[in-house]
Amino acid sequence: MKFIKLLLIAVMVALSLNALAVEQRIALVIGNSHYPDGAFLPNPQNDAKDIAQVLRDYGFTVTHKQDLDQEKMDKAIIDFGKALTKDGVGLFYFAGHAIHIDQRNYLVPIGKRIPEIHLVKYRAIDAQWIVEVMHSAGSRMNVVVLDTCRNNPFLSYLHPSEGLAAMHAPKGTIISYASTFCKKSADANKRNGLYTTHLLETIKRPGLTIEEVFKQTATAVDSASGGRQVPWRSSSLTGKDFCFSRCRKSGLAVKQDVTDLLATCESYMNQYWFTTSPTGETALNCYQQVLKKQANNQPAFQGLKRIEDYYSDKVEKLLEQGRKQQAKTYIARLRQVSPESPKIGEFENQFISKPIPKPTPPTTIPISPVVSGKTFQDRLKDGSLGPEIVHIPAGRFQMGDIQGGGDSDEKPVHQVSVSEFAMGKYEVTFAEYDKFVQSTKRKKPSDFGWVRGNRPVIYVSWDDAVAYAEWLSQQTGKTYRLPTEAEWEYAARAGTETKYWWGNTVSHEYANYGKDECCDGLAKGKDRWKYTSPVGSFEPNPFGLYDMVGNVYEWTCSEYEGKYSGKEKQCTSQKRVNLPVIRGGSWLNDAWLGRAAGRFRGSHGNRNNYVGFRLVRITL
Repeated sequence: MKFIKLLLIAVMVALSLNALAVEQRIALVIGNSHYPDGAFLPNPQNDAKDIAQVLRDYGFTVTHKQDLDQEKMDKAIIDFGKALTKDGVGLFYFAGHAIHIDQRNYLVPIGKRIPEIHLVKYRAIDAQWIVEVMHSAGSRMNVVVLDTCRNNPFLSYLHPSEGLAAMHAPKGTIISYASTFCKKSADANKRNGLYTTHLLETIKRPGLTIEEVFKQTATAVDSASGGRQVPWRSSSLTGKDFCFSRCRKSGLAVKQDVTDLLATCESYMNQYWFTTSPTGETALNCYQQVLKKQANNQPAFQGLKRIEDYYSDKVEKLLEQGRKQQAKTYIARLRQVSPESPKIGEFENQFISKPIPKPTPPTTIPISPVVSGKTFQDRLKDGSLGPEIVHIPAGRFQMGDIQGGGDSDEKPVHQVSVSEFAMGKYEVTFAEYDKFVQSTKRKKPSDFGWVRGNRPVIYVSWDDAVAYAEWLSQQTGKTYRLPTEAEWEYAARAGTETKYWWGNTVSHEYANYGKDECCDGLAKGKDRWKYTSPVGSFEPNPFGLYDMVGNVYEWTCSEYEGKYSGKEKQCTSQKRVNLPVIRGGSWLNDAWLGRAAGRFRGSHGNRNNYVGFRLVRITL
């Protein structure tokens, strides 16, 4: 009897120990601080050291590395992947510089410089590869933390205004992004960076799931930075929660999980990732996950209704505009969201009972320039010639959505008188802009690997364009500036009242524009370029101006308003415009955005690979 009792006690102890056994936790922690060329970062080495210690405190087997070059980073990641176990938890943490190019994130090793943009993928570590290494190990959960700096003085071709790109998080993966500008000296008296400071504190709070840890950390960082740094995350976690300490045993966990998931859904909505996205993660799938957890969740139903309404409105507008093929695309998306929507039948019936009118044939317009379309060039101080300029005659025109079916901000249609001026025959090219860069010792804008020379300059902000105009004015003794919105549309129409200067039918024979379905380039017909094309590759409009439709959007000096009120005739090039108007469409967008009446708003500090500019010169 005594033996049986002892045996039962032994079994109970064994079962108890088994219940308390912690699943295998493996972590790789890297902190890169000693970058060359004045790019030293004091915090990452401390951040990595402190994260490694707290992970050890919570049962992780940690590999902690400092200041790794590319070869050593590759090896550490490969070894880390081999160490992960099928049903365990893997955690990767990186602090240091990172680069976002072509919707991919690259972690910068110590050592080799990266002087050209095309070398990034060869000399830096693709963060998505790290995720794939972890996922292929079969761990039940993988956690990736990127606490990165996006201002990098030895990567002069990059503009650091953008943070990290969204990454695909495979099933069972959560990725936390904390990209920010990092200071070389201001944080020298602080041991850790802002994000890791709060992450260390939050990890130690008992009972939090990993998603709660990241959410509470993000909230703390947002508050501490005054909204200047807002960490975010991508997640596809399913099944059992992970907590650094024991998870709370309460009904709050499911509720909190749903709350976090709804926040993720909203982030997808804000990026218009409704049913498609660069990463494959969409608001539709996200809301469907919420409803699997809580079948009657009203915010999820409301989110789906917002997507349904958006697509319904989009289809209605496209049908009004006679854009049948695009309407079909959005009807298919509407069916994904709400297969039983009665509007689907209504829309499809219009194809049968009310055929969409065929577009009007192209209007034949003589290509020869008008009498006043004289071309000239001003000399710079070094004796070289500036951009080619075309004289534009004074005149009056109808501004806005003359054809009908346009956007609400293209109204009211109104008559505008324009004084004579001269305008760049072409969009400002890299060759022209690089003279300015060399003269003023500014950083060269990236050409995105598409060649410089006579391609339109890209990655230039409104501020950059204004600075170039001021420099050119000083070099030539003439007055150059960005065009007003009214001047731009007057020049783009060149005496016509059709959607495009050649007529109402879009055609790649006349312009470089993108796919009908946002957003990508398209090489078709005479348009042989998926991205930017050399300036002057297509016929000019009747004023002798090239590429007034497509290639790159062009900055104006007018401030955007939702309806015309007179600001379209005003130029404020000597001060910052809150929301400057950009015109003309680009290689990235469908031709509809390149209509003469089409408007879009930018932000004066933004730099993109689809926005450039051309200047006007005052002729008086």
